[in-house]
Amino acid sequence: MKENLNITENEKKALIDYFSGKLTSEESGLLNNWLEKSEGNKLLFDQMTDIWQASHFTRINDKINMEDAWKEIQDQLSKENKKPIQSWVRLLKVAAVLILVFILGGIGHALLHSKPNIADPFLVEYVAPLGSRSFVKMPDGSKIWLNAGTTLSYNSHFGIENRAINLSGEAFFEVEKNPALPFTVQTSELNITALGTKFDVKAYSEEKTIETTLIEGSVRLEGNNFKLTEDVILTRNEKAIFTKHSKSVDFIDTNQSLKENETVPKQESGLKIITSIEPDPIISWKDERWIINNEKLGSLSQKLERRYAVNFIFDNELLKEYSFGGTLEDETLQQVLDAICSSSPIKYVIEGKTVYIMSDNQKMGKFKHLLMK
Repeated sequence: MKENLNITENEKKALIDYFSGKLTSEESGLLNNWLEKSEGNKLLFDQMTDIWQASHFTRINDKINMEDAWKEIQDQLSKENKKPIQSWVRLLKVAAVLILVFILGGIGHALLHSKPNIADPFLVEYVAPLGSRSFVKMPDGSKIWLNAGTTLSYNSHFGIENRAINLSGEAFFEVEKNPALPFTVQTSELNITALGTKFDVKAYSEEKTIETTLIEGSVRLEGNNFKLTEDVILTRNEKAIFTKHSKSVDFIDTNQSLKENETVPKQESGLKIITSIEPDPIISWKDERWIINNEKLGSLSQKLERRYAVNFIFDNELLKEYSFGGTLEDETLQQVLDAICSSSPIKYVIEGKTVYIMSDNQKMGKFKHLLMK
């Protein structure tokens, strides 16, 4: 089978790098030329795409061995070509391949102009439903973790003309460096631009604030359709809390930085910068060990609603003022609620997808002094 493929070593590498999301601009041109050599190459690419998507190489793996990957493709091609295939089905698949290559792969600006209908950009969208979290590896190699209830979208020309993504919800980013194409996260009111960095953005539509926490590198914050009163650049272990519909910028004293669960004074508005924060509790939602640092039940219940796809109802608003802290490791909702009950004067009832939080009068006197003012 190998001698019939007529593919050079460089073309093999370009194919493997394309499938694994590591295609360079030089390889893009090489792969494009190979596809244009014949209809047979386009048909072969279609077969290899199906094989790759069904293979174990599609798992997250930064160290794919080219020879092993190519051998598996050859073995599967040998099996595939023994099956009778109707010509009209193959023609349809060839059309699908052209769309995949020209748009998702971003291969060849010449083809972009010669086949405008095929190359027209479209929106790519990923959704992490309530009760789940997701991982996305972008075409440029950047890695994104999506928290529950999050939608991420970007233009299919991502990595060619720009690296802009739209976010509603919460995501953690590990951005690949590319000074020529800055990586920008666009939220409802705030844009966050980074060059080779790690950061968290929390921008749920139903919440009044947009939060950005920087772990490594630096990011620049700008208004989406307005200009902030000052240019804002976050550095390592800084957190920005932006109140929607505001433009002013305030800085929290470094020596009196807020704890994760504390809120910015209500009389102040705009963008608050908090320095010297402890990032682990903020970004641990994406890991197996979820760290909760003395957080009020009011805000914690919102996170639990997304994480477990439930709805919380409190019979007394004062119960939202009790706080809870601890480390959770893949606990069920019931186990989490049991832990909260052990440190708060509450009890709960779960009915379907609704959690009712009620006062435990027997414990109320004991815990009353712990209410956060």
